Amino acid sequence: MPEETWEILSTRTVLNNPPFLKVAMEHVRLPDGREIEEWPIVDARDYVNAVVLNEAGQVMVLEGYKHGLRTSSWQVMGGYLEQGEDPLDAAKRELLEETGYSSDDWEKLGSFVVDANRRVGTGHFYLARNARVEAQPYHDDLEGFSIRWVDTADIRQALFDGRIALMAYAINVALALSRGLE
Repeated sequence: MPEETWEILSTRTVLNNPPFLKVAMEHVRLPDGREIEEWPIVDARDYVNAVVLNEAGQVMVLEGYKHGLRTSSWQVMGGYLEQGEDPLDAAKRELLEETGYSSDDWEKLGSFVVDANRRVGTGHFYLARNARVEAQPYHDDLEGFSIRWVDTADIRQALFDGRIALMAYAINVALALSRGLE
């Protein structure tokens, strides 16, 4: 694969809503010399998601409303990284804060940029096994949710029947299933 980079000639911020979103227009020069004066780059906060299993091998599902979806759906645990925070540390923190559960058995499933052309952010995906109740949950999410435990067959089916409606959650579940959750 040839190594190719675009030269950034200038950047102009057109929207800045810290800490959630920044949109900039870049004036770029392509390797063949062509220039694009308005290439949008979107910077949203990087985030973590984790498929969480209890000691019985059941999958934790958070069920609730997400405003971007405009509906309720099945979700996996997740949240934004704080400035300078390690993704695994963020996943452990979010699990404890949102659900009151913790785990000592974490596997990184991958990190992926959301949009290859506009960036948007990076999602870091994990699998946590043998989760146990550790504390009372404390979360400041605007949307409420309930926690339920489902079998692997149910979470697999949810990928195809619309119960999991957000791409990041679907990717995390598919990656976890590829690790052999049976």
